[in-house]
Amino acid sequence: MTARRQPISALFTAALPVLASALAACGGAEDGGERMNVLLITLDTTRPDRLSCYGGQPGLTPEIDAIAAEGARFERAISTAGITPMAHSSILTGLNNYSHGMRVFFSEEVSHRLKDSVDTLPELLAAQGYQTAARVSSYPVSSAYNLNQGFGDFDSGVDLEALDLSRQQRHGTAWDTSGKTATQRRGDLTTDSALQWLDSNGEDGPWCMWLHMFDVHDFSLVPPADFAADFGIEYPSAAESRKMPANLEWRERIYDPELAFMDRQIARLRGWLKEHGQDQNTVIVITADHGQGLSDGLRRHGWMKHRLLYDWSVRVPLIIRVPGGASDAVVNAQVRTIDIAPTVLEVLEVPVRSRMEGASLLDLMEGQQEDQPRIAYADVLNAYDSHAPGPGKLPPNQYDNLFRACDGRWKFIWHERQPEHSQLFDLLKDPEELKNLYTTDHPEAIRLAAFLEERQVNRVEPPSAGGSGPDASALNSLGYGGEDGGADSEEAQREAESSGR
Repeated sequence: MTARRQPISALFTAALPVLASALAACGGAEDGGERMNVLLITLDTTRPDRLSCYGGQPGLTPEIDAIAAEGARFERAISTAGITPMAHSSILTGLNNYSHGMRVFFSEEVSHRLKDSVDTLPELLAAQGYQTAARVSSYPVSSAYNLNQGFGDFDSGVDLEALDLSRQQRHGTAWDTSGKTATQRRGDLTTDSALQWLDSNGEDGPWCMWLHMFDVHDFSLVPPADFAADFGIEYPSAAESRKMPANLEWRERIYDPELAFMDRQIARLRGWLKEHGQDQNTVIVITADHGQGLSDGLRRHGWMKHRLLYDWSVRVPLIIRVPGGASDAVVNAQVRTIDIAPTVLEVLEVPVRSRMEGASLLDLMEGQQEDQPRIAYADVLNAYDSHAPGPGKLPPNQYDNLFRACDGRWKFIWHERQPEHSQLFDLLKDPEELKNLYTTDHPEAIRLAAFLEERQVNRVEPPSAGGSGPDASALNSLGYGGEDGGADSEEAQREAESSGR
């Protein structure tokens, strides 16, 4: 059977059997029943292969595993960027970066704010009478980037008026158990705020809540000491932490414990839903903005963080639980994070007002196959971004504007300013992306290059005259800027060489 691939605007003109069954189970708007809520959870910097349900450490993420068992788990979901603001903009709009306008962290040449003119998921739901709220955990997803667009109640936990990191060291703190710094807050405090909102508003549905947690991004904020002790980790003293370098070994050691800590916060939210009789009336989506290189990325491509366009940076987890819909489903076909918003809108029977580039995933969740693969787009404009590590700090040939198109097997990364360094990988034969097959006459490179050219993906717009972007110095503390990225990667490289990694 041929799967639906018509524009999303046409999805609401025909009966949808799977949607009908889901709405019947929960009481849909058509029969006068209660409309379903939406809980969107984004786990910053989270690699899918570290979640238990994706083959990670058994028992590490029991709540996420349980949600996956009740819904659909997507084996190959691709983000539009290895950087937080751009990736989240795509999740919330169903658009690629060249369409929603968020292109870089900061630039005087290129837009670094989500366009006011695009529709966001919360805007569309609010127009249908939904309450909308967001509880996020860090500066890169704050209103400084216009990511509050459409949320009636938005809390980043960061005082943007007072934010001035120009004189602070990178990250500002290390091994801090207080739960909050000038630029981010720990997942439990963000969840506390989400639960407070739900206590006040959650029983007056329908509602849409976005919960974002930043914990695994780094170890500037860490879980409470007793939680870490369960993983055999004893935090250094304050004096020791000032001397301890931000090295790869500790990033790797704390990664899984912080992931488990985020899972515990999801369990708290799920507990509220069950206690208040709303678990079976809430669509739950769990995903990430991007991954993290860690020792894997360092070994393969000389980079331990994110930002680049290799799979360890842009492949993310994606789990969607629709009450009454598919359960314990595994989808192997490649999908994109731009497909999230159209899927939620189809489930809720909410029409869109403008074009989305994503397409609903409901057919795939129900086991149908598609005739054509979904091509996943991603980019990183290193040559424009004021916070990109410089040519001597990024791996060779990566200080460029990079554009990626991948059909699930063939993956093309176009280097705009130095096209001779473009890359082509056959992921079927080379899943670690180690053998570059690019030549100017390779038919797969030509085909995917045409996809990029048709969309004019390298067109850029100046920063919005209607509002200023974030402080140009602020993000050095979060691990995206040249100072932090370069120092960590060079130090980690020396460690890796000495230890044989």
